[in-house]
Parts: sequence; structure tokens; C-alpha cells
Amino acid sequence: MGDWFSWSNLFYLIGIILAGGLTMVASKYTTIVKEMKEVAKVLEEAYEDGHLSKKEKEAVMKECLDVVKSIINLKWKIF
Repeated sequence: MGDWFSWSNLFYLIGIILAGGLTMVASKYTTIVKEMKEVAKVLEEAYEDGHLSKKEKEAVMKECLDVVKSIINLKWKIF
């Protein structure tokens, strides 16, 4: 029984608890990360020719607003 209660097992248990908690927190923010990836994709496509047109700026702003919307939804569930 004394083999079960050791410092190394305690640190191992703390690590597992932290990893589980961080996984739960990270799963909560997946929509925000997805929206941010879409912003990066739109920016990459917009800058392929070296400058932004008005249409490309509007597309980037739309994606940025989607990120803000997902942050608000995470907090208050409005939309």
C-alpha cells in the first residue's frame, strides 16, 4: 500500500488533472480558433497579389467580425 502513495505518483496525478482541465478549457475555445484560422486563410488569399482590394478588405473584416461574434457567443450565447 505504501508503494501507491509516493511523490512521483502525486506529481503524475497532478499532471493528469492539469491535462484534463486544459483539454476541457481548450475544447471550449475551438470555435474561436476555427474562426481565427479562417481570418488567416482570407488574409493569405488577399495578399497573394501584394495588395488589398476593397472587396478583399470587406472579406477580411467579415471574418474578423465572425471572430468577435464567436467570442461574444462564448460568453453570453446571444446569437
